[in-house]
Formats: sequence, C-alpha cells, structure tokens
Amino acid sequence: MKRSYATGAAALCLFIAGTGCPAHAWGIKGHTIIGQAAVAHLPADLPAFMQNKSARDEIIYLQAEEDRLKIGVAQDRAWAREWTTDHYLDIGDDGMVGGVVSLDALPATRDDFIAALRNAPQHIDAYAVGFAPYAILEGYEQVRADFALWRLASPDEKAERASLTVHDIGIFAHFVGDGSQPLHMSVHFNGWGDYPNPDGYSTSHTFHADYEDVFVDAHLSAADVTPLVGSAQVFADVPLAEIGRYLAKTSTQVVPLYALAKRGAMASGGAPDAQAALIRLSAVQLAAGATMLDSLIETAWRASATLKADD
Repeated sequence: MKRSYATGAAALCLFIAGTGCPAHAWGIKGHTIIGQAAVAHLPADLPAFMQNKSARDEIIYLQAEEDRLKIGVAQDRAWAREWTTDHYLDIGDDGMVGGVVSLDALPATRDDFIAALRNAPQHIDAYAVGFAPYAILEGYEQVRADFALWRLASPDEKAERASLTVHDIGIFAHFVGDGSQPLHMSVHFNGWGDYPNPDGYSTSHTFHADYEDVFVDAHLSAADVTPLVGSAQVFADVPLAEIGRYLAKTSTQVVPLYALAKRGAMASGGAPDAQAALIRLSAVQLAAGATMLDSLIETAWRASATLKADD
C-alpha cells in the first residue's frame, strides 16, 4: 500500500496534486523533544566533546533534519522511493512484516531483508513496507566507526573527527526517534485503512498528522518526557535484535492509540481522561526513543574501542 498523508505542517506538500507526501514521524516538535530528553541523560563516560552544550544543541537540532530534507521529495520521486522508506516499517496485526519477516528474527542486512520479502510466495516489494530497522542499524554503525576514527585520530584531526561524529549522531538520531512513533511501525499508519475494523477505529486520512503534529504539538513538552527516560543500556556490538524488540514494542501501542482516539482523546473538548491517557502514552513513547538513542550511542562508543583501522 502506498503511504499517503495529509498534514498542515507539511505545507510543501500542498502543491503536489494527486501525490502522497511523507509525514514527519513525530513532527518537528516531537523529534526536538526526543533530542532534548536524550542529551539530558547522555552517559557520563562518553568523551568530553559529547558533553558540551554546542554538541548537545546540534544533536537536538538535527533530530528533525531528515524530515526537513523532505522538501526535495516533491520534485524527485526516485529519491522518495530510495530514501523516505527508511522512516517506517509496516508491521501487521500479526506482528510480522508482510506476513513473512519476524521482528524477533530480522535478516542481518538490508539486502537480506529485501531478498526475504522478494522470495516470499507473494513476492513482496520491500520498498512498500519500509526499512526502519536498517536505517537505525546502519546509522549506529556509522556512529560506531566515527567514534573509532576519533580514538585513532592525530591531535590535529581530533576536533574535525569530533564535529563529524556529533553531526552523524544527530542525523542517525532521527531514525531512532521514528522508531518510537506507533503509526510509523504499523500498517495502520494513517487511519485504520483497508483492514478488518470490528472496533470501528478511525479511517481518517488526516489521522497521522492529527496525532503527531496537532496533538503532540499542543500537549507534549520536554518537561513531560525527560523524567521518563531510562538509563542507557549496553547492547551487542551489532544490536539488530535489540532494534527489533524496540520496534516491536512500539507497534504494541498502535491499538491503544486508536482506542484512545475513538474515545475522543484528540478531539476538541474530548474526554479529559482519554486525553490524559494519550498524553501519557505519547510521553512514554517519546521517552522510549530518547532511551534507545542514548543506549545506541553508548553501545557505539564502547564497541568502537575494539575497531581497528582496517576493520
């Protein structure tokens, strides 16, 4: 199914008659909140260049950069196919991708994922379901290499390597943040869609933007999220299994989100208890994104100590 969104925040899309426009996974504000919450909890053993205000400010700003860059998608359909698919993963109600790939056993690489779907009996196009776990993994691997190169750099190169590392963390952080937005981890990404819907969940084609832009912008702040961020964990050097679990857990919040919306959580003057519950769900998910980001940065830092120049 082609992804299509309607969002007032994405004004650049309004002139694209008859085409879909990629959504901002948490909106600019939501991504910014993840960055703010993550840098407030950065592990203390990271190098000093990660701890200064300018580095933290850059990571916060760059959290949303991959969405700002979507300004070019309107003119370049080939780019849209190759690049915007990194922001999501269409997980079905069975917890599988395309009924074929389990989040508990993700193929090792993007190419393996493409092949697993292509070789399925229904010959699924991986570009139709998204590449979120591989965008996160590949970004992590870039940051791990950045840290290793900083460790190996000469004194004259250290500052430049530090700057490149902070930039790459900011860019990679966006995809980690996308992974905590329930609608980016579901086939029900913008209204319930053409699926069995016995509970009568919303089929509105503005549902995605109504949640991540309008609701989050109105009701969430870093103050709601930062206290919920957990301690950074250290994962395996290739943390694909942890990434799979992270995305699978996010997908479990799709039905609760739709159920709260059905109770009026996003409606003007809607049920206060439903609205409060959706604020809490959103804060927990934003915090999960920040916790995962801190954990992957910490893992990349520690794993970088064993990398050699020819690895």
